[in-house]
Amino acid sequence: MRLLQVSLRSSLLYSLILVVISIPVSLFSIRALLDEDVDEALTLHTDQFLRHIKTFNYLEDLETDLQVLDQLSYDIDIKPSNETVVFKEFQSVSLYDSTEHEVRPYRQLSTSVDIKGKHYILTVRSSLIDNQQLVYAVGLVQSALIILLATGLLLLNRALSRNLWKPFYKTLNQLKAYQLDRNEPIKLEKTNIHEFDDLNTTVSLLTDRNRKVFVDQKEFIENASHELQTPLAVFQSKLDVMMQNPSLSESDAAMIGELESTAQRMSRLNKNLLLLSKIDNEQFNAKETVDVKEVAELLLSNLKTMADVDNISITTSMQPLKITADKTLIEVLLSNLFNNAIRHNIKNGHIMVELSDGTLRVINSGPPVNLKSEKMFERFSKQSANSNSSGLGLAIVKKICDICSYDVKYEYQAGHRFTVNF
Repeated sequence: MRLLQVSLRSSLLYSLILVVISIPVSLFSIRALLDEDVDEALTLHTDQFLRHIKTFNYLEDLETDLQVLDQLSYDIDIKPSNETVVFKEFQSVSLYDSTEHEVRPYRQLSTSVDIKGKHYILTVRSSLIDNQQLVYAVGLVQSALIILLATGLLLLNRALSRNLWKPFYKTLNQLKAYQLDRNEPIKLEKTNIHEFDDLNTTVSLLTDRNRKVFVDQKEFIENASHELQTPLAVFQSKLDVMMQNPSLSESDAAMIGELESTAQRMSRLNKNLLLLSKIDNEQFNAKETVDVKEVAELLLSNLKTMADVDNISITTSMQPLKITADKTLIEVLLSNLFNNAIRHNIKNGHIMVELSDGTLRVINSGPPVNLKSEKMFERFSKQSANSNSSGLGLAIVKKICDICSYDVKYEYQAGHRFTVNF
């Protein structure tokens, strides 16, 4: 599509260049024709003058008569010459006009003549001022026509392009606004252009197929999470019973402890997958006024015990911020950010929580990770060796921010810095 537009614009540009080049060519041709016409007039004038001179052959003092004629006539010069070579020469010259007091262009013919056996150089000239004005007027008219033609072509090309590509850009805008996780199928209107109708049909089939695959995958995750809840609960209860057996050896107790830790991790992973499925299904849509500062302070107080295990200090600097949102989603969002800051920290580290101007910043002193910032929020993208991490916490944060139209960013500057702009 864009290549075709570029081709059309290039063709238009080349056409305009050719038209612009044609202006000096046409002016040069017109001037050459005018000069040729003047040359013919000068030749005729010279012949008439010579025939007229021959009628005065009876005059005895022809020399004096020619001098008087030379002084009286501005367009004719005749001077004695010692040259016997016959020549005829046309020239374009600029001479001072004593009447107009300015230099003007002339076209002149110089030729050798014999009068009563004496050699003379006869020069006949004609003013070119009218011809120059004519050429200037023609050039001005052509330039005006070129400007009007170029403007008209550009406006016509833009109008045609806008009407021609309107269905394409409409389809493109719908594709940009289309979200796979929404239940609404893309609706493309029928056009009068066969190619665009084929494009819209293909796009509709592709989006419908992808949406069906996405829905099937989401339903599978939801169903699998629900089905896993019961066996995980049974497995957890059996481990609890086994741990209460007084006849357990130390090695058996250690093995059961590892199984307990693995079961808890599987349970957290299952809950997170189920939470993602509920978020995708838009089950959290109860809007209410939420005090972000109040929710953050409550969550941090609950997590203080977890932070004290590694002697991690928590510092806050928060201003009141009230937003309209689903309170459960905000709690999950803040909880995952705070849990992530504690789990991916160092012993005797620190966490800074700032809330001001509608922006939340969570900074922790964890070591740098070999993970690009754009992959930080992808599911199961983690570099930490922490067994308590499921790899879904930040993915849930990103999902909630996308649904609520919040802006979340990550960067590492002497610590991990997560920023959420409400």
